[in-house]
Amino acid sequence: MNLRYSASRILHDEHMVVLALLNDLERVVLARKEPPAADDGEIGRFLGQLRGALAHEVTVHFAFEEDALFPVLIENGAGDLCDLLVEEHHVLRQTIEDVLARISAGTGSWTPQSWAGLRAVSAELVERLRSHAEKEEMALLPAMEEALTPETDAEACTRHEG
Repeated sequence: MNLRYSASRILHDEHMVVLALLNDLERVVLARKEPPAADDGEIGRFLGQLRGALAHEVTVHFAFEEDALFPVLIENGAGDLCDLLVEEHHVLRQTIEDVLARISAGTGSWTPQSWAGLRAVSAELVERLRSHAEKEEMALLPAMEEALTPETDAEACTRHEG
């Protein structure tokens, strides 16, 4: 994809990072039916990485879109797309909160029930967030490429907290 604007490239790069993270979530958590031992270093490291990514990167990404980009898109006729994505952000934030709560509750002492709960909500997150990122790649980025100008791109990028 040939992207002219920095804001579009920022979002694209963040989408690629989150898609890789979701692949790792499937490999490390979803593929493992039995709860890990308390001293399982791979699980501990990955869940720490996941917690950090979900608590910071994904929420910063959503805020960047909603605060810096969607107003420009709405002014340029893409309000319906922005409304849909904001609705998805709302659902994703709730799902992320659930994943984070389950990680906090289970870390260090996974039981079959707590692990199954983390796996279930993680599967929901993978499905929802992958679909959302793909939708943004297919619809949001082209809309941004149409709506942004060098000036609005520069202004939006100054508002990115990454």
